[in-house]
Amino acid sequence: MTTRHYLGIAERLPENWSISFPAFPGTVTTGGTFAELMGNARDALATVLQAMTEDGLPIPDSFDTVPDGGPYDLAEFHEPRLVLVPVEMGGRSVRINVTMDEGLLARLDSLAGRAHASRSALLARGARLVLAAESAE
Repeated sequence: MTTRHYLGIAERLPENWSISFPAFPGTVTTGGTFAELMGNARDALATVLQAMTEDGLPIPDSFDTVPDGGPYDLAEFHEPRLVLVPVEMGGRSVRINVTMDEGLLARLDSLAGRAHASRSALLARGARLVLAAESAE
């Protein structure tokens, strides 16, 4: 797995933090604290990148440092902070065996059916959420 870094423009709002990504128009997430915001930002980027990969869309280049200037107007933001958000790029899928309570498995399968997703996709999403929460602490 490789790590890519994408520019995020974080801003402090009256009740929370918000972040948007110039390379991914329309991708915005929030957090009650800056640490929560960064965890949510990593999850949002991972979700967008996974969808783009699955749809065969080109992935924007990563940054090594925060770029100077850019096609964005920082005057549109309230107390903006430019940050690089790391996101793990997926690799090939690996088959694993998992053991869990049968009631929990039934609930997972029910959700997978309603979400039109696979059991594996939901387990992977859950793992990403736990990892994001752990790294935010």
